[in-house]
Amino acid sequence: MVPVLLGLIPFGFVAGVVAVASGLTPVQGLALSLFSFSGIAQLVTCQLLAAKAPLAVVVAGAGVVSLRFVMYSAALAPYVAHLDRRWRALIALLMTDQSFVSSVKRYAEPGDSRQAHWHYLGSALTLYVAWQASVIAGIVAGAQVPASWSLDFAVVLTFIALLVPAVRTRADLAAAIVAAAVALVTAGLPYRLALVVASIAGIGVGLAIERLHGRRR
Repeated sequence: MVPVLLGLIPFGFVAGVVAVASGLTPVQGLALSLFSFSGIAQLVTCQLLAAKAPLAVVVAGAGVVSLRFVMYSAALAPYVAHLDRRWRALIALLMTDQSFVSSVKRYAEPGDSRQAHWHYLGSALTLYVAWQASVIAGIVAGAQVPASWSLDFAVVLTFIALLVPAVRTRADLAAAIVAAAVALVTAGLPYRLALVVASIAGIGVGLAIERLHGRRR
């Protein structure tokens, strides 16, 4: 997981800084990180709170950008069905894009995979501890970080690094293009609703193209 940490640590630091800058107290910012453990959801939540968005909009925004975890869960479900509910709850709490990819590769290896959940736990805990430490560092730094550092741009770079390798099919590319276009067109919407609208539009187009491709097959 060491290569992953090279991008995760600065991302977590930025998330901590953004939490304080959005008006959250250090305790609130840390609680958000501890219990949600999703960098994208944390940033969306902080941006919406900073824009004084209603609670329903904040929850909806975080939920939309977290829809991918439903697909991740469905993909892992057959491999962890033999585990008890406490294990599955722990796996759900610690799930990230990186831990999911790592565990899927491990489960795909030949041989008995009934103990592979320990591999998942090791990778996920590594990410969790490193993320929380980075967020705490960002919270402590808070507003003391000069604006000239432009740390918020690191978030954009991180998202690009996650996006580019993920665009593999026509549906992926269409979803990315439509989401970007809708985000630009709706940029003036209040409460940062452009992000929610763009996410829904991108997901819808991606699913539609996948279904159309499946029917042609």
